[in-house]
Amino acid sequence: MPRTRFPALLSGFMLLLAIGILAGSEAANAHEDREIGDFDIEVGFMNEPAFEGQANGAFIKITTPTIDVVTHGALFGSGTVSPGDSFSYEFGDRLTGNEIHFHDHLTGNGGTVTVAHDAPDSGMVMVQFDGAFSPSELSVKPGTTVMFMNASAGSVMTVVSGPHDGDDGHEHSHEDGAGIVEGEPVLGASATLQVEVTHNATGEKRVMDLRPLIDDPGGYIADFIPTSSGAYTFRFFGELEGEPFDEAFTSGPNTFDEVVPARTIQFPIELRESRELQGAVEGVQEELLETGKAADDADSTASLALIIGIVGVIIGLAGAGTGAYGIMLARRRG
Repeated sequence: MPRTRFPALLSGFMLLLAIGILAGSEAANAHEDREIGDFDIEVGFMNEPAFEGQANGAFIKITTPTIDVVTHGALFGSGTVSPGDSFSYEFGDRLTGNEIHFHDHLTGNGGTVTVAHDAPDSGMVMVQFDGAFSPSELSVKPGTTVMFMNASAGSVMTVVSGPHDGDDGHEHSHEDGAGIVEGEPVLGASATLQVEVTHNATGEKRVMDLRPLIDDPGGYIADFIPTSSGAYTFRFFGELEGEPFDEAFTSGPNTFDEVVPARTIQFPIELRESRELQGAVEGVQEELLETGKAADDADSTASLALIIGIVGVIIGLAGAGTGAYGIMLARRRG
């Protein structure tokens, strides 16, 4: 191979590498939501759509569930309680400041429980039912358990939260958030949880640490650049507020976005992915080595080796630069 072709070949590689470095994408939400135990969990890629070769990360947001204190049966329901049996419910701290209606589903008779820090009752409080509740109005401290005891001689009881169906004497509206207790972010989970990221097509996997998102309490991310398109699985494992946690989430049409090639948003020219460029360069390197072995001129072989080394350095520097830029962009978003 004539030496005069090497500079042109090298310039072509440098041009392709320079224009192949891609900027990060804007964030969008298409995440999977699950209620797991005492937590609401949201999982997906930090930036969706997720593009191959661009800075991204495995995202998880952990909050306590939203509580509805207005809707019929949303907070609790006892089912059928026979005479002499009981049903208990703990009015936790998150209900502080709320007045909770309850009723017997069969008779419609009911009452209220007001949760306040200055309330007179705490610990365990009993409410008896014999056609009606006694007492029917209670004021309890947060964390108090109310035991609804069926004290009737032969009637069943079904105690349910909220006003009785058709009872127009109580407010049922959720307008302006009335009757809704919003979930609270779970903090400190990055110290007890990790994520195992798997590229499903190849089976390649890696365990990564999580970092908290400063501007999104309860949100955590493991930064990485997905270098292959397709489906990914995020398995979060460890402990969550002292309880074992091990849940896997896989990207797909009904969950969160799969990784797609960056060329889907490139215009007007679709560029080859960095992994494709690397494969092309490795192929040329092999051809150059074969040519070098066949060359009779020792100087020619040395020149080939030098060019191969330069190409390798360019590939390494371009990859490092792309990775560093992508991670910096992701941390700014975090």
